[in-house]
Amino acid sequence: MKKKTVKKKLKPPYVIVRSHTAGVHAGFLVSRKGDTVTLEKSRRLWRWCGASLSQVATSGLASGDNKIGEEVLKTEIISPQGFEIAHCTELAAKNIQEFSPWKI
Repeated sequence: MKKKTVKKKLKPPYVIVRSHTAGVHAGFLVSRKGDTVTLEKSRRLWRWCGASLSQVATSGLASGDNKIGEEVLKTEIISPQGFEIAHCTELAAKNIQEFSPWKI
């Protein structure tokens, strides 16, 4: 008798997306089709401390004058010029998700 395999639904990767037209966002990568990237539970990174977004994706936000927006349920970013998509480590994803949102 064969055992049934139960497929565990994988959580989408947490990424940082830089686009020419929409700035920088961090969130769960739901899809990328052509010139459109869709993120869930995304946050806009207005200002970040760290040498580069690659470093932020690896280590998280450094202490300093970071400005990170509130979480948005779903964001679709359209950028005909292309994207940079950096996959975050678990440490960096947790750091960004838990960071206090910037208030005016």
